[in-house]
Amino acid sequence: MSFFCRIQIAVTVCSVAAGCVSQPIGPAVAVKPGRDKPLAVFLRDDAQCKQYAREQLARGVDTRAASDARVPRAQLNVQQRYDLAYLECMHAKGNEVSERAGANHAA
Repeated sequence: MSFFCRIQIAVTVCSVAAGCVSQPIGPAVAVKPGRDKPLAVFLRDDAQCKQYAREQLARGVDTRAASDARVPRAQLNVQQRYDLAYLECMHAKGNEVSERAGANHAA
């Protein structure tokens, strides 16, 4: 088997393996609507924050929460990075995020 054939096989295997990494389908944390926030507004916030979290994963950006906790990105799995971005967004929109939810992912 030639050297170039081996390289081509290795690249193909790596490409297939990279495609097998599953993306989160949604947050694995609970968030409650902010005080006196209508359900429709909360649901809109939820949809926007899910989109924000997906964009952060796609860009490979560390969330502020992960940076503040001084947790290297490599130590967080995909779901944890998604959840932190989602929690950060929902908190910024005035929803109730328990401190424990973020701490579980940053620890």
